[in-house]
Amino acid sequence: MKKNRATPLVALGLVFPLLCGALLGDCGLNRADFTMISVNGFDAEDNAQDWNDYPWSMAYFTPDGTEQGHLYVGTGNGIDQLVMDRFGLFDGESPLRPPEIRRYRPDLGAKSWERVFDYREIDEGPEFGATGFRNMLAYRNQSDGTNYLYASTFGSEPSVLRSATGEPGSWEHFWSSGSNGSIRWLALHNGLLYIAISNDVVSDPTPGQIWATDGDTVWSVMQGGFGNPLNRAVMTMVSFNGWLYAATANAVEGFELWKLEGPDKQADPILIVDQGITDPKNEAASTLYVFNDRLYLGTMIFAGRRFRGCDLIRFDQQDHWEVVVGPSSLSGYRSGFNNRFNAYLWWLEEHDGWLYAGTWDSAAVLQVAIDMAGAVDVDLGELLDILRRLQSLGAKRAPGMIGTLTQGGGDLWKSPDGTRWYPVFTNGLGDTYNYGVRTMVSVDSDLYLGFANPFDGLEVWRGQTAESRAR
Repeated sequence: MKKNRATPLVALGLVFPLLCGALLGDCGLNRADFTMISVNGFDAEDNAQDWNDYPWSMAYFTPDGTEQGHLYVGTGNGIDQLVMDRFGLFDGESPLRPPEIRRYRPDLGAKSWERVFDYREIDEGPEFGATGFRNMLAYRNQSDGTNYLYASTFGSEPSVLRSATGEPGSWEHFWSSGSNGSIRWLALHNGLLYIAISNDVVSDPTPGQIWATDGDTVWSVMQGGFGNPLNRAVMTMVSFNGWLYAATANAVEGFELWKLEGPDKQADPILIVDQGITDPKNEAASTLYVFNDRLYLGTMIFAGRRFRGCDLIRFDQQDHWEVVVGPSSLSGYRSGFNNRFNAYLWWLEEHDGWLYAGTWDSAAVLQVAIDMAGAVDVDLGELLDILRRLQSLGAKRAPGMIGTLTQGGGDLWKSPDGTRWYPVFTNGLGDTYNYGVRTMVSVDSDLYLGFANPFDGLEVWRGQTAESRAR
């Protein structure tokens, strides 16, 4: 079915790019402002071997003593195979593939990405201890003043690595969590680096945790999922109004939002909301972001299994909340921006005064199911081999029936004030299999998008206004 947007909002979204320049000045970025700056999975040979599906982490880092920084991307590898293996559907070799970190080198070419770290350097496999770099953040150590780029992993040995230069050969192991799952989020608060633990492995019942470091010592801040064993993960964190806010994943009751590490460091954490705020089907909070002195929270419904769109909630400094996108929303958009397939609000990022929101669109998964059903004479292993051979050749497929009918592919939305929202694109920039805007980074006049695409390999796009491109 087609997306069911309210007619006045659709009309406004269509004419807005034409009118805003004349009436409002800066209009934010539009679809035509984006250019792809990577090939699928960075390069065909590596992508065919290691299945670089997700740009799970992205950060801009300028080392001490240098004027030029770089955009860094940490990959998530073989994500579709890992999911299939979890449900007993993967038939073949181990789905584990080691991740890597790349940095953008436009000085060497418009789509040049230098490999600065390959997990194979520290793990020969084949049962690799990590299959992805979940998060990445620059932090100047409180302990010694050194500026590092920190990167955290997903796998059987979740760890934090770091580098003071970002150069190949400079990455060192800093800390390990000692449990299966992810170090899913890194956040800065009151001069410390906070580390969120997410237990993504079904067989591991350990609740979420939070740790902190000054760059030398690491200590526990919260254990036991804030006292609720069903809080299997701490998904995202942000510093706001003098507190560290942390949101959980809870597939049974709906996620919870807490604040801690406030003015009184000895005080217990404070529960802000629970039961998914608007609906217990909101299993997790995917992102927390501060914009115009308010805290924004995007929700997610894992794998779209409940066929419900994500919500966007915002909080003021007294922790009063209101729905921006979702039931009875300020924007007029229902959950998922009126699209049930938009199950995750995956990332929020401010750029040039506008707030951008990226979604994960499960329509791509339905499209792949149809692709597979059409291959009735091909078993699953053969079909995966076909898909990977296409991926290694850099082949691009047509959007398919589902993609055409639903505008399948991740969405990007923008807002000048957090209340009024306008579509930038709603179809993965024309590719159904670009099923989610997984990460974003704003750097000067550029907005970088990282698309998750487990069918052809991840993509990175750069958004620039016509004025910026002409400089």
